[in-house]
Amino acid sequence: MTERTADITIVGLGPGDPARRTVEVQEALDSAQQIFLRADGHPNIDDLTTRPGVVICDRMRRGKWSEAVDAICAAGSEHPVVLAVPGHPRYGERIVVKTIAEARQQGLTIRVLGGLSAIDLVSIALDMDPLIDDLQIVDARQIVDAIGDDTFGGGLFPFTPLRSMLFSRVHDATVTCGLARLLARVFPGRHQVTVLQAAGIDGQERISITTVAELLDLDPGQLVSFWVPPLDTLDAHRDPRTLQHIIARLRAPAGCPWDRKQTTGSLRNGLIDEVYEAVDAIDAGDMDNLAEELGDLVLLIVMHAQIAEEAGHFTLEDVYEGITTKIIRRHPHVFGDHENSDDMDVVGLWKRVKSEEKASGKVSSTEKAADGQPRSMPAITRAGRVLQKHPLPQDGTGPKGPGGEMLALIAGIIAAGDDPDAVLRDALNQHVEASTPATK
Repeated sequence: MTERTADITIVGLGPGDPARRTVEVQEALDSAQQIFLRADGHPNIDDLTTRPGVVICDRMRRGKWSEAVDAICAAGSEHPVVLAVPGHPRYGERIVVKTIAEARQQGLTIRVLGGLSAIDLVSIALDMDPLIDDLQIVDARQIVDAIGDDTFGGGLFPFTPLRSMLFSRVHDATVTCGLARLLARVFPGRHQVTVLQAAGIDGQERISITTVAELLDLDPGQLVSFWVPPLDTLDAHRDPRTLQHIIARLRAPAGCPWDRKQTTGSLRNGLIDEVYEAVDAIDAGDMDNLAEELGDLVLLIVMHAQIAEEAGHFTLEDVYEGITTKIIRRHPHVFGDHENSDDMDVVGLWKRVKSEEKASGKVSSTEKAADGQPRSMPAITRAGRVLQKHPLPQDGTGPKGPGGEMLALIAGIIAAGDDPDAVLRDALNQHVEASTPATK
């Protein structure tokens, strides 16, 4: 019984040279009634581009291949056709993805015949095994278009610098420049990048070395891929997992004796001090120092999470999950379908969501004082906030003793329109400067 020919047969041409096509692919091409070809500047396919009746799909690229897909399916509904693409049809070929989806929608039958893919050719050129080497395969154009390279793309780069990366479809300087900025988020500028051009094509294959920083000025040309080798664990300084790994090493049995002795209690005051140092950097407008102080805060956060994990309480991943789910839940106007018109609407929305959280038990917190402020807040700061909402009684029935006198003094400062913390801080700074001997 003869097998029925598919309505659409999709074949991979490999690097183009007919000698490197599979027998099955060549037979499909030789017997084809009509061939649709995605050529896109690939060499060694003159035997197809010069064949009478071959339809070059690149000339119908408007609408991201929609015109070509419509033509392929229309022809396939009348007689068997072949769609031929360079490499392997299941590696980075959007025209294949769209054709299969549309053909299935129309009830057309499909057959896919493989060819040597870019992964095969690059693996041979670089003498590597993509599976053993844990290779990450990335469409450069897609990742740059999806993330962009502006200041709002943080956290969207979904790959780890601890595994090698292969970037395909590096067609022009726009992609290269955007990719360079994305890589600079996780790699040092001096990190090497291997540039492969025309991999597997006889007489045209070129391999060169550049760096992440130099990618900004690179015009790649045609048929180019980038291979980025991995960083060692302790060299991936820009990856947050590296800090988590370092803290775990410090706390491990063979780690640092001082770090192993720490508890959440012993780190308490250090956490407070680091927050104040970050605030000092903010007040001074010193952004370099702020970056350093925020790093110290992150260090303590990771350390607290590691200590908690050792005791079986929670992990750093639990911390991430808790805060991300909370933020998403409290911003339905950003991550959901709720609409808001201004910031006052948002404040009202937050209050409602927080009330729902409390009623449903979705969030748990240490019981706050009756005034709603954290119990460990500095007393003067807390007093200022409380007195703004609940002024001292005018009939003299307020608290007595030294504490009552301090509250009355703070109330007077607030009534004068000043900030008690700022007033005391200025006075303290004057006292320190007057008490410190001048240096010659």
